[in-house]
Amino acid sequence: MEAALNRLEARVLVYVMEHVPAAGGGRAVEVALDPEGPPAVFASAPLAPSPGAAVVFTLGRTGRRVVATLTDADPMVVGTLLARVERVAPFGDAVRILPFADPALAEAGRAGVALLPPSAGRWFPDLPDAIRFDAELVQVSMAAFLSPHELAEAQAHGPAALLAAFGRGERDLIRFGARPR
Repeated sequence: MEAALNRLEARVLVYVMEHVPAAGGGRAVEVALDPEGPPAVFASAPLAPSPGAAVVFTLGRTGRRVVATLTDADPMVVGTLLARVERVAPFGDAVRILPFADPALAEAGRAGVALLPPSAGRWFPDLPDAIRFDAELVQVSMAAFLSPHELAEAQAHGPAALLAAFGRGERDLIRFGARPR
């Protein structure tokens, strides 16, 4: 369902679209995550340099954290996942490792999500770690979907190795499904 955005969400949408490698034709969508609560909202647009891929991001509706990723998966599936992640990880720690039980993640061979500052990788060079709109501060996180092994390593040893791999460009952010090892 097309989203009705409040002023802050509209500003976030425009700002992020201007600072990510998106082609034209993006849209914002509302999704009901639970029948009792307000709908969540995310946006997606085709990825300019990579046909078949998209940039997908939340608009900070549930906790002043924008969660962004690049993906080769269905943007509706990924956007709904990101909206759920935003809901359970509002504004806070710059780096968060979340185990995340979800059928779409499990089907793709993923078991969790790492929320990292965009400055930790090379995929969003123009997207800051936070955006200030007048008195509102919105945190920005890059989401990486983790394999069971990556999740276990990050939980056992902290996120330093994962951050280093992103910094060196060794981790593929776009690929949603886990590669066979």
